Amino acid sequence: DSPFFESCGPFRGRKGSVYEGGIRVPLIANWPGKVPAGQVSNHISAFWDVLPSCADLAGVEVPAGVDGISFLPSLLGKGVEKQHEYLYWEFPGYRGQQALRWGDWKAVRRNLVTGEIKTQLYNLATDPGEARDLSTNKPEVLSQIERWMIEAHNASPEYPLQTIDRDASLSDRFPQISK
Repeated sequence: DSPFFESCGPFRGRKGSVYEGGIRVPLIANWPGKVPAGQVSNHISAFWDVLPSCADLAGVEVPAGVDGISFLPSLLGKGVEKQHEYLYWEFPGYRGQQALRWGDWKAVRRNLVTGEIKTQLYNLATDPGEARDLSTNKPEVLSQIERWMIEAHNASPEYPLQTIDRDASLSDRFPQISK
């Protein structure tokens, strides 16, 4: 019972959603003698960073084609790792969703199956609950993020994003955006 337990705290959405309530999860690590006790990091990462971090820890090569970046330096309190230019999520569930985070900016698209695609834009530094859509106020930020959404999307026959994957190309859906 998400509302009763307030499982998403102050964040919008819940499990399965690309809003912060569905994707923002803290990482808690306990490794005596390796991970400094009480250490807090604001490093932003995603699940796909776990494999490169484990590979880094084991001293093995990360498999080719993996998008993740090891967060081992932050975890061990030994420096700063390379940062993602942006983080991208897409879920075919809930009628198709996409989200992209770039620094403090986050864009969300929902209900992609309808074909009426509108991109919402939020500044997570000032609005972590994603309550104020700034898409009309920041067209240059919105345009950059929409270009990255086109670039980051890979059509999947197993998990199609309905309307988007059915079309000849994603850029045809957004003629105002060029790669």
